[in-house]
Amino acid sequence: MELRQLKYFIEVARTEHMTQASEELHVAQSAVSRQITKLEEELGIKLFDRIGRNMQLTAVGEDFLKQAKIALNELQKAQAIVEEYADPTIGEIRVGLPNSIATKVLPAVISAFREKYPRITYQFMEGSNRDLKQMLIAGDLDVTFLSPVPEENEEIMPHRFFDEKLKLIVPSGHRLAKKHSVALKDLAEEKFILYPQDFDLYHLVDESARSKGFSPEIIFQSRDFHTIQGLVGAGLGISILPEMILDGAIFKETRSIALMDQELRRSVGIITTKKRNMSPSETLFRDFLLLYFEENN
Repeated sequence: MELRQLKYFIEVARTEHMTQASEELHVAQSAVSRQITKLEEELGIKLFDRIGRNMQLTAVGEDFLKQAKIALNELQKAQAIVEEYADPTIGEIRVGLPNSIATKVLPAVISAFREKYPRITYQFMEGSNRDLKQMLIAGDLDVTFLSPVPEENEEIMPHRFFDEKLKLIVPSGHRLAKKHSVALKDLAEEKFILYPQDFDLYHLVDESARSKGFSPEIIFQSRDFHTIQGLVGAGLGISILPEMILDGAIFKETRSIALMDQELRRSVGIITTKKRNMSPSETLFRDFLLLYFEENN
């Protein structure tokens, strides 16, 4: 089995068409077809059903595709590591970002890192904490920011940078709009607009409210903080969001208010995987982050 065969197989599986796959790979169609046939003969199993001009994965082909992607990813990573050992200041880092910290944390950090290591490139992926942790463990990410930062376990190594307060936002005409601070227990009768339940922020607010003796009435949920602020500004409810998001981005139709409850804060940091060694460029990035946040907090 050759690396080339895996690449061709994955591309044919993606496009479901031999001609389109050959165009994407910039090789002759006959070369792609020949390598797929050789791969099937070597494995002794049919990976595709030929339906007219289309290529449809068999059940075995579907299972093989999952493992082929992992194998190809690891082989490419191994090649990159060898190249990076010759020069650690080159390479590509795949960085995960919860969208609740992407707009504030990322630009300053990447700008500072690029000044020092301009030849290192990046792929950025956004998602919920759960999605990003799964991508890291699966090998689709090299490092991911998270908030809150989980505890260390057999799969991940956390690095905590700082804690951030959550703040209340209300419509500008709300009864609490002129308050300097508010206790969560005083919001028991309010209608809430929050992130979805797969976000840790949702559970942080929900669990804190329940500890105060009430279950928040949630009328809207959104993954986008601009949408949440817009709904609050329209007078549809209130929300609790990280201070970092609200810093410099508070809508004129809303007001930001401090919360008295000490548990309404979250940790911010990164996690890396214990399942493989970090490449030289990833190590540079991690160490840079540790020093950057130590000096700036």
